[in-house]
Amino acid sequence: MNEVEEIVRRQDRDRYLSCLFAPDDKRPHLLALYAFNAEILRVRDTVSEAGLGLIRLQWWRDTIAGIYAGNVTPAYSVAEALARAIAEGQLPQQALLDLVTAHEFDLFHDRMPDLTALEAYMGEAYSRLIMMAAMILDRDAAPKASECAGLAGVAQGLALVMGDPRHRDPFLPDGMSVAEAVGHAENRLAQAMTLRPGLPNSVLPAFLPVSLTGLYLKKIDAAPDKPLAVSPVKRQLVLWWAARRWG
Repeated sequence: MNEVEEIVRRQDRDRYLSCLFAPDDKRPHLLALYAFNAEILRVRDTVSEAGLGLIRLQWWRDTIAGIYAGNVTPAYSVAEALARAIAEGQLPQQALLDLVTAHEFDLFHDRMPDLTALEAYMGEAYSRLIMMAAMILDRDAAPKASECAGLAGVAQGLALVMGDPRHRDPFLPDGMSVAEAVGHAENRLAQAMTLRPGLPNSVLPAFLPVSLTGLYLKKIDAAPDKPLAVSPVKRQLVLWWAARRWG
């Protein structure tokens, strides 16, 4: 197992497992995208102050800009693998930069101003990740997945941030409770799932992590004050069943 794969396996188990259902030639590029995302998410938990986090995020912005400019990629396995994934999926530079910028919010304690801003964050941080994964899997078919990815990313992102009581408060706009956030996520998930049957089979692995969202939301709703906890076996079974049913 190489370093990129190990990062995803350790830090983003759900997406790691979903990659097992992707074609062999696409899997390294999906893992590269997810390792990049994991590195961005990890910044919040590995810095002692926001300024240091901003420096790390800026390093990634500069690295991404350098890749598109044709500069020498820094000798770091995730950056090198990301450069190959960008070429494979013809990934848009702005989508990657927006993902990095969205996670600047994670470094501060400012509250999300309203539901519109919350959905915009989820779109940039989670929906675009799904879309870029779809582009890696099938660049031509990916545009057909854009609406479903937008809705699914909002639902998935809300489930993940609501499942972490340590960091969830800034994501709740004034007046919105955890239960209301969960309800909004459930609505977005239901809307996404109505579109799911129309997705090309080639892009389905990009959506497999979303199959766990309903389970996560039920867990949060039942125990909102506890960290989200679902057994690895249960998660693997849900992903396996979704892969069989959706395909």
